[in-house]
Amino acid sequence: MAVHVGVLQMMLEVPGARSAKDRRRALKSLQDRVRHRFDITWNEVQDLDGEHDRRRVVCTSATSDPQLLRSTFDKVRAFVEQSGRAWPLAVDVDVFPWHPAEPRWENNDE
Repeated sequence: MAVHVGVLQMMLEVPGARSAKDRRRALKSLQDRVRHRFDITWNEVQDLDGEHDRRRVVCTSATSDPQLLRSTFDKVRAFVEQSGRAWPLAVDVDVFPWHPAEPRWENNDE
């Protein structure tokens, strides 16, 4: 069975954020709602110096169905847009098959 990994990267603008604290508060609430609703990770990966209203977010997930990943990421983007807490300025999605260099399954039964 093939494993597909998906990555959704969004540059989010947080309307009305006048400080890093305002931005963190809005994005933390949005992160909690997204992670509760969708089976994905959510990581803030870049702090833009002096840009209190913007933040880069990367969401990831894995499954055997690449179409399910794309569909989920479309729903995440729509959810973020409808939340009113942040607006995606730029979005990038990549879904690819994962091929480990060699199987590294460990026997945890011992």
